[in-house]
Amino acid sequence: MTKPKEKKERLCCPYCDVEIMAADFPYCQACRITIFYCPKCRKPLPREKRFCPHCGAEIKG
Repeated sequence: MTKPKEKKERLCCPYCDVEIMAADFPYCQACRITIFYCPKCRKPLPREKRFCPHCGAEIKG
């Protein structure tokens, strides 16, 4: 019995709603900006935040 393929969540630019193609390095080609996502909940983050406003995870780096 084979395992079902996991469905990969689509990530979209929080500014223009265009789908982000490379989720490992999310860059919106329409807006020409790099989008940062929380490593825990995968929601978009403001760059200056040290903690995720959605789940409270600490943002490093």
